[in-house]
Amino acid sequence: MKIAIVSMIRDSWGGSEELWYNMAKIALSKGHEVVHLSYEYRQEHFKMTELKSLGLISRQRPGITGNVSGIERFLMLSTNFIRKKIEKPVKKIFEKNPDIMIYNGTCYSIVYEKEFLRELKTYKGKLFLLCHFNERTSPLEKLEQTILQEVYEKCTKIFFTNHHDIEAVKKNLAMDLPNAIVVRNPVNLKDTTMIPTQHNESIQIAMVGNLIVAHKGQDIAFNVLTKEIWKMRSWHLNVYGSGPDEEYLKWLCAKNDLKDRISFHGKVENIRAVWQRNHLLLMPSRMEGVPLAMVEAMLCGRPCVVTNVGGIPEWIEEGKSGHIADLPSEDSFENAMEKTWQHPDDWGKMGEYGHQRAIELCDPQPGATLLELIMN
Repeated sequence: MKIAIVSMIRDSWGGSEELWYNMAKIALSKGHEVVHLSYEYRQEHFKMTELKSLGLISRQRPGITGNVSGIERFLMLSTNFIRKKIEKPVKKIFEKNPDIMIYNGTCYSIVYEKEFLRELKTYKGKLFLLCHFNERTSPLEKLEQTILQEVYEKCTKIFFTNHHDIEAVKKNLAMDLPNAIVVRNPVNLKDTTMIPTQHNESIQIAMVGNLIVAHKGQDIAFNVLTKEIWKMRSWHLNVYGSGPDEEYLKWLCAKNDLKDRISFHGKVENIRAVWQRNHLLLMPSRMEGVPLAMVEAMLCGRPCVVTNVGGIPEWIEEGKSGHIADLPSEDSFENAMEKTWQHPDDWGKMGEYGHQRAIELCDPQPGATLLELIMN
């Protein structure tokens, strides 16, 4: 079998890449041919290097890498437009005549893939969508809706990370989705046993995820922590991850005299080391599917303060494994943080409950599951 995967991510790696990565490893070991198309990146991720050593055919298409703006961004866009016309990276993937085509993105991102949609019209193989989260909070335009309806009808199966997104897409596209299936993302943990809580004088709080405030909402939590009542309390916030809003978030810290209370650690690979140090996860997301950072915190036995977006309420139960803010807003998230802070003696039980809940929901072999679903 020839399997092609087209990823929309504009970085070398992200949580959305983990599922196809696990599937590709198994497919390659079984003798299948796997080709992957990504946007250009400045530094190859070690998991991509691993897959290439196993036989993955890796291709790249022109894209903007790093944080650029102004004239530099304009020049890159102009250059990339010409390069795409000459190099035709998407067309070359289709010319390999893959038996299976997987588009790895969000619920609606494929609508902006003009070259991909053009090639799709004559594609005769099986099409699958991997939809990691529902990014639209406003109604779709009629043309977008029509294009997406045609794509979704062409799919053999459509994979979602949670049931909430299936219902949201049904509503936005005004169509039933009998071919929709919920799949679980893998977690970056070989050991999923609970980690005993460290008893420190200062509460260590973690925020884990890409530093993109429009997505992860870190600024919501930062604004709560600037209030006098929180400045008087004993806590330290550890921020793990990188992204285009890193400098903005550091500016917020300096502006509100929080530089000594908030530390930026960049991307980390050792997730269990994060939770050996920290007591609590803050995740004030404005949009999500099922965030891996939350699942990993649950598996390590840590309570979570989260927002009611995407599939999060399918994992976190209010008052049992954490507290859920009704909205991704400052007032709502502060209320959830306050409820958590006032009952630290409950954190141990919340961590245990969340751990068991995550064990029940996780797929121990998600890559094998995905491969079986696309092969059948």
